[in-house]
Amino acid sequence: MKSKLSLVGRYTLLSLALIIGSATALSILHMTVAESITERLAGQHLEAQMSATANRLSAFLENRIYQLETLSRHPAMPLYLAYTEAVPEGVKELVRVEADSPDLYGILFFDADDRLIQVVPGQAASGPPYWSRDNWSLAGLPRVEKNNTELIGPALPQQGQPGWLLIRQPLRYLFDDGAEGAVGLHVRLASLTEQIRTENLAGVVKPFLRTPGRVLLDPTGSTVLREPPGLVRGPEVFPGWHIDYVITAADILSPLRNAQMVMYGLAGLLALGTVLLFWALARSLRRRIDRLVQGAEAFSSGDLHFQLDVPGPRKDEIDQVAYAFNAMAQRLREMIQRTVQVEKMAVLGEFASGVAHEVRNPLATIKLTVQALERREEDQRRRGLLQDVEGEIDRLNRVVGDLLDYGRPVSAEPEHFEVRRVFRQAVAMTSSRARELNVTVTASGDSRLLLHANPDQVTQCLANLLSNAIEACAGVAEADRSVRLRAHREGARIRIDVTDNGTGVARDVLPRVTEPFFTTRAEGTGLGLSITRQLVLLNGGDMSIESESGEGTTVTLLLPASDHVHNIKKHYHADSNTDY
Repeated sequence: MKSKLSLVGRYTLLSLALIIGSATALSILHMTVAESITERLAGQHLEAQMSATANRLSAFLENRIYQLETLSRHPAMPLYLAYTEAVPEGVKELVRVEADSPDLYGILFFDADDRLIQVVPGQAASGPPYWSRDNWSLAGLPRVEKNNTELIGPALPQQGQPGWLLIRQPLRYLFDDGAEGAVGLHVRLASLTEQIRTENLAGVVKPFLRTPGRVLLDPTGSTVLREPPGLVRGPEVFPGWHIDYVITAADILSPLRNAQMVMYGLAGLLALGTVLLFWALARSLRRRIDRLVQGAEAFSSGDLHFQLDVPGPRKDEIDQVAYAFNAMAQRLREMIQRTVQVEKMAVLGEFASGVAHEVRNPLATIKLTVQALERREEDQRRRGLLQDVEGEIDRLNRVVGDLLDYGRPVSAEPEHFEVRRVFRQAVAMTSSRARELNVTVTASGDSRLLLHANPDQVTQCLANLLSNAIEACAGVAEADRSVRLRAHREGARIRIDVTDNGTGVARDVLPRVTEPFFTTRAEGTGLGLSITRQLVLLNGGDMSIESESGEGTTVTLLLPASDHVHNIKKHYHADSNTDY
């Protein structure tokens, strides 16, 4: 299948796709960064972000105040101040559940003199005032109040102790003696400060939490020792508590600088990739074109067997040229072989006709003369010499006949006949020589298979093959001399195998055994296998030879099967070892 897109077109589109894709990616990146910077610099967005942060802090505090009101309004809470053993178990469970909040260290109860009376530790509780109340006091901590809620602190982290703040409300129910008290939530300072994060403006705006004591805390709860320049006062979240922030120009411009560096890097990679791509393409094209040039030079020098190595399917024009080159070389070889064969057959035909005219007539006269002399000769020794001369004349006459048969083959006139017919005739024709050499000839297979070919030509082919097989057995021990004929069906053809256990044929000689006048026997003409192959081809068949030196030979004929064989098989079953 031809490629729809040329090689140059594919390489061009690949380069364009690389360049356009990279440029598009750079443009999209630039626009994204520009829009992000514009959005970050917009005042409304900044104000909305700060308001959202303040609302998040306020919501955190309001949730803690709501949690505290649940406890301060409970009528049984004053029992924690003087009668701890009298607190109902359900109330204790309520206080423990509230204390187990991840934002609390615990719940503390105070009397009217601000003294810590009772503590309920939560899961995060550690250190004072839970295990020891030493070095724990509210003295000196900033205090602000809003709507009956007091916010004390923060106590900053020091000496390995985390920071905290206290949200406290007075108990609403009093004892009969009128004693007052308060309950407070011991809150983790980090739970409060982590609410001032800014997701959308991270890296551009740095927020801080300013406490009533004018202490700046960062989102981790750590103390900022020195007030940064450019600090802007933000919204208030509780009396005395504010969100302050700093906008840094360097942080705003850093995305643009980073984008520029990325763009420069991509541009460099694009240039390098383009250079490497075209270098690889040029190298590949040069190597493949050199291969075509090498083939053309070999072809022009007369080496028609040179084949270009083209792995895989046809991918582009160069592969198509390579395939076309190999196909052209193969067709030219076949055409030259056919031309040479035609010319050889024409020359051989003329030569055979001349030999038949110029040799056969004198041979006939010589034979008649020798026969006349033989009849009148009384000396047995000289009679034997004349008989030998007569035999040589017959052999020479057969050689001339073979030469005529090969040079001027007769067209096949196919008939429908059973394979056992030609088996019997061929075995009979070679039986005399088989007896002389003590060679056993056997036949097997389905004897009723029908062939569609010229019976005389098939008989001649089998006789030639049997004769060669019998002669090949002369070189082995008499007890092992055997030749076997076998016939069976293969699809639309009949396969006939002629197998011997003779001396075999060497591998380097095997490809030449069907060439005219090539023989390995001193008394052979070299035309037997050539004529056999020619007659098989004339009848629409094929011939192949398998042989190993010292291990025998198998010649296989594939001849057309008759269409009538199926009708015949309906009437009887063919025996696999029928007597021929």
